[in-house]
Amino acid sequence: MKDFNEFDEKRYHKKSSIKNYVIIALLFAVIGGLAVYAISPNLMGRNGVRADRTVPQDSNVSDKAKTSAKDDLPSIGNMKAMLVDENNPVVDIAAKLDKAVVGITSKSEVLVPDYFFNSQTKKDVEGYGSGIIISEDGYIVTNNHVVEGAKELFVVLSGEEEPIKAKLIGTDPQSDIAVVKIDKPDLTVAKLGDSKKVKKGEFAIAIGNPLGHELAGTVNFGVISAVDRTLQLEGKELKLLQTDAAINQGNSGGALVNMNGEVIGMNTVKLGGELVEGLGFAIPSSVFKPIAQEIIKYGKVNYPAKPWLGVSIQLEINKDTAKEYGYPEGVLIYDVVENGPAANAGMKPGDVITGLNDKKMAKFDDLKAELAKHKVGEVVNVNLWRNGSDFVLKVKLADMNEDQNATQSQNGE
Repeated sequence: MKDFNEFDEKRYHKKSSIKNYVIIALLFAVIGGLAVYAISPNLMGRNGVRADRTVPQDSNVSDKAKTSAKDDLPSIGNMKAMLVDENNPVVDIAAKLDKAVVGITSKSEVLVPDYFFNSQTKKDVEGYGSGIIISEDGYIVTNNHVVEGAKELFVVLSGEEEPIKAKLIGTDPQSDIAVVKIDKPDLTVAKLGDSKKVKKGEFAIAIGNPLGHELAGTVNFGVISAVDRTLQLEGKELKLLQTDAAINQGNSGGALVNMNGEVIGMNTVKLGGELVEGLGFAIPSSVFKPIAQEIIKYGKVNYPAKPWLGVSIQLEINKDTAKEYGYPEGVLIYDVVENGPAANAGMKPGDVITGLNDKKMAKFDDLKAELAKHKVGEVVNVNLWRNGSDFVLKVKLADMNEDQNATQSQNGE
């Protein structure tokens, strides 16, 4: 960039027999280069990239949404320059973003079986998560799974004990993103960075409320382990940033921050287990920003129609597995969405899809690609195997975007 090229050494490389001119020129070159390097953190990002104030639109959002985002979607994120103390950046960043990360309490009702009286009773339960303040108007972005099923929502601001009643603006189960709103003046708004510029190995800070509000504002430090991980989570295919900064239950919806103090991701999930450590994942800011903007404006995300069966795929049965267990090649159905196309046609968990319109389907990608060739409302013949018998069911494809139950379908088919 021009900022690094203002000192032009060629001006001092004129032909001359006087050696001192050459020495002086080299000294000035070194001094000039150091001066530019010394002030560069105020001009550029810490990785030598200028911070961009706008985030590119995610490819999953509809063309209408992309056009609208350019024209009249609301601006979100702090637009002011954020200068970070280089001597102790983590302390400075934590102090500046502490009030921009909030706690979210969801209150919902669940049915609890009473086996003694052979009945069910309603019970109030509370869930906890985190959120990021993205506008002075009180809009807060969080995960859909933090607010899903809640009859009441409350936000707890950093340093305050009294919860604030929150309004659910909208959700997008496919991307696991939701927006809530509170009425409160003088809020601290997070600055959103461009996650598409993030590189593997960069330092990262996770801020959130692990295990509830008692540990609110917990700061964890780590690195970006990967920048483009694709995970299948509860029926959703998500592209995520991976980090070893600790992310635990309650951190969902919190901020993943770079060394410029910019939010580059929204903490979403951690893979756990005895053999697992340091596997946390966050939705990139370049994904959640345009979706949050569209939710704020429309209350939902306008995805194009997508035909689906409404089944959860557990695994692919290849030749070796088929031979060992006596199953045919195909994809094994783990679950069937209630009132979905497959359920209405009579498909059941444990069925194996062996083909579509008599075309063999040995892999999930094959099934997905074949379904994409059809339109919502079309009737397809699904070749199935159940308990040793082959048969065909006619299934009328529905639009997965019109049914919130689509979030329960593994791989979204």
